[in-house]
Amino acid sequence: MRSGRPPVPLRGAREARDAVTLARLLRGTITPLRGDEVLALLEPHRPRLVPKPVNPLAAMLGQPQGRLLEALLRPTAPIILDVLLPRLRDHLIDRVVHNKGNAEDGLPGALEVATALRALVGLLRGAGRGAVLSVVSAIEADARADADRLVRGEVPVAVAEEDPAGATAGAMDSLAHALLRFEARRLMLETLGATVALRDVVYQSRRLTRHALRRAAEAMDGFGADRGIKALHASLATLASVDGLLVVAMRNLDDQEEHREEANAFVEPADRKAMNDCLSAAWRLSDTLFDLVGKAANGGDLDELLFEALLRQLRSLHQFCTDLDHAGRPAVLDTLERRLAERSRALARIAGERLVGILLARPADPAKARRLLARGQSLAQLLYDMGQDGDELEALALRLVVARDALNHAAA
Repeated sequence: MRSGRPPVPLRGAREARDAVTLARLLRGTITPLRGDEVLALLEPHRPRLVPKPVNPLAAMLGQPQGRLLEALLRPTAPIILDVLLPRLRDHLIDRVVHNKGNAEDGLPGALEVATALRALVGLLRGAGRGAVLSVVSAIEADARADADRLVRGEVPVAVAEEDPAGATAGAMDSLAHALLRFEARRLMLETLGATVALRDVVYQSRRLTRHALRRAAEAMDGFGADRGIKALHASLATLASVDGLLVVAMRNLDDQEEHREEANAFVEPADRKAMNDCLSAAWRLSDTLFDLVGKAANGGDLDELLFEALLRQLRSLHQFCTDLDHAGRPAVLDTLERRLAERSRALARIAGERLVGILLARPADPAKARRLLARGQSLAQLLYDMGQDGDELEALALRLVVARDALNHAAA
């Protein structure tokens, strides 16, 4: 649209609807009346040079279903082969490979169209299989190109032009969306019965999942290494996309279940290693965050925006641990979840005690007390978001109320 070109319409929408209906009609009991329905359905697609078919079933009453079906397919096969199947091929490539949508009502899902395509080719005893192979080849090539581009870190031109900053900030969400597209490809190939292409697409999906986990680990370790603004931004962007990170982690755990690989003392399975490295990075990041937040809660100098950013990362880490619900969930996630909660409660206790100490000190320092009050409120919200609404939160809340009243009274 930026170049002024109108959107290319989705090809084969009418053929897709009619093919799904045709496959349903041919699956049912074949009768002369059903034959009339099939011929009427195919009439709009009949090329001019193809004679109008005549229903052959009227003179075949009492014949077996297989013979009736064969007789009905004989005059209709040229229309199905020459018109319907090529248009179904184009339609599926547009939807699955080129990701084109259509606002038309009643348009069947892509999997329904693929099921109809495979059923029609089966009814024609393999004739028209080239249409299926074309769709399979296009999906396989697109999956491989997509994985190569994302692993190399290339950003689509359209995305970079529309949102240059978001192209990197939303990297984890982009990778998660790409994995969901791989799920759609896998379903499509399973529906089409393309087992060889399916194995290649599964391999590309696993490769992309491992890359996404490595990216997340690098971003989290980067902040622990230099604690600079650029590293903080990368870490924040990764954990801000916690839903995307969850999608990636769930796909990795599914891969570990589907492709069990034996580990030994020398080689760790690649899928498991990617997950373990990411979780180790998350553990190290939590140590860094608690170190910085602990100093700030104890009265240390820290920019307020930076303090809030650190708390957001702790909140996102806890959400990642609690929301990753999977049968193959690593035990270290439970340990990290408990550790995040325990250290956050300890921080709240330290912040409350430090706030009271500042209020009782002489000479008074109202500016520092207000700064600690604001940080204490943020810590209280962190505990609440983590579901830690026990004694520590109540004690901190009471101290915050007392401190606010004391500061207001002193200001008056």
